[in-house]
Amino acid sequence: MSDARPNPTVPSKVFITGAGGFIGRTLAARLRELGATVTGVDLVANPAEGIVAGSTTDPSTWAHALEGVDAVVHTAAIVSTVAPVGQAWEVNVLGTKKVLDAAVDAGVGRFVHLSSIAAYGWEYPDHVTEDYPTRVTGGVSTYTDTKTNSELTVLANGKRGMETVIVRPADVYGPGSVWIREPLAMIKKNQMILPEHGSGVFDVIYIDNFVDAMVLLLAADGKAVDGQIFNFGEESIRTCAEYFGELASWVPGGKITSVPIKVAIPALGAVGKLQRRLGMKSELGPALMHMFNRHVVVSNEKARTVLGFKPVVSYEEGMARQKAWARAEGLI
Repeated sequence: MSDARPNPTVPSKVFITGAGGFIGRTLAARLRELGATVTGVDLVANPAEGIVAGSTTDPSTWAHALEGVDAVVHTAAIVSTVAPVGQAWEVNVLGTKKVLDAAVDAGVGRFVHLSSIAAYGWEYPDHVTEDYPTRVTGGVSTYTDTKTNSELTVLANGKRGMETVIVRPADVYGPGSVWIREPLAMIKKNQMILPEHGSGVFDVIYIDNFVDAMVLLLAADGKAVDGQIFNFGEESIRTCAEYFGELASWVPGGKITSVPIKVAIPALGAVGKLQRRLGMKSELGPALMHMFNRHVVVSNEKARTVLGFKPVVSYEEGMARQKAWARAEGLI
């Protein structure tokens, strides 16, 4: 780490949906360090952290907690490319609308919605900027399709007396993230598969860097961010082979199997469907293979120029922290 983390004045009271999740709890911890009072909602309550139990699909049970809140950060979502479309729509799209409505009714000043670079689909220009069209997949990825529609929901409700901002993070990695837990589990079972020798680019952002970007966004003047969309990434060109190959190197005998993309899409789609029918948790499917076969990163220029964002934790340091965490957790 070469530079100090940003230390701006943040809103006094912040409410986070999905506050018990990887991103939610890390953001909450940093905001508290900066002096904010942070509360939130998740499926499981944690009174010590100010988290009430509830679902974003029914804010009536927890909307009272929004009174006096300056900003809402909406992180809660079903993060799965293969989730049933009805379930994903209910949470990721209709749930976003219900949280928006509750925030407006409570007089919240700013609503920050976490979308994803998945909203661009899988084929887009390198260093794509926020004004590039989003793209649905026609059901191939319920995550992409519902995140895209959730953005439209936010944009359509942006003139109701509350500032609204959309964030499209690259894939957020770090200690405890799905991008270390799931791959390590698959590597241990010799089930980690990448298309085309892992030549696709894995567009990532380390959790502390992402949280720093969010802090800068929450601290920014409304005139600069209201109604805006921001990519948050690192513009780090790392192939899937590099990232997942390093994880495999931590596991004795760990290896990754390569399959041609034309084979991977139908074959792993069939395997994933079978696994889910048998009650197994599996993200295997065409969407995951398409994602691992991207060859581009998103542009960070807007976050740099408008927010002054600069990643502090290097990729090498981020991976070292992940490894230390995995070892401490007994995963390697």
